Amino acid sequence: MELINYYEILKIEKSADLDTIKKTFRREIALYHPDKNKSEGAKANFNLLVEGFDILSNSEKRLAYDEMLNISSSNKPIIIEHKKQEQYKEWKKEAKKKSDTYWFTDLSDLLLLDLFLDFGLSSLFSGTENLIDGLGDSLGDIFDIF
Repeated sequence: MELINYYEILKIEKSADLDTIKKTFRREIALYHPDKNKSEGAKANFNLLVEGFDILSNSEKRLAYDEMLNISSSNKPIIIEHKKQEQYKEWKKEAKKKSDTYWFTDLSDLLLLDLFLDFGLSSLFSGTENLIDGLGDSLGDIFDIF
């Protein structure tokens, strides 16, 4: 089984925090979205970005992924447990479904969707200060992309 290095795909350090991952994902996804890029390889790159983001932005998946990545990068003959292989394949399937949906979504809608997903529902109802600050930060990220 080939293990993809999503840190390299997203062009981030292994120590990157969630905000860095999100910001980088937004920037990179805009480069390969069909609204901006009609090249042959755009869809494949787009899929890898969504896949990487899906795994690295989820703390449980990231922990398991990092363990697999560390084992595979040790250059020692390894056998990844069947259970972990199946888990990794399942993550890839989930990300593929998301990627297919995102691919056919307008880039501006996709970035706005991501903006609201950043907050979670609890933040939307916990006071306007956090909402306004977060919206300003996210809109700034979006304008940085364009």
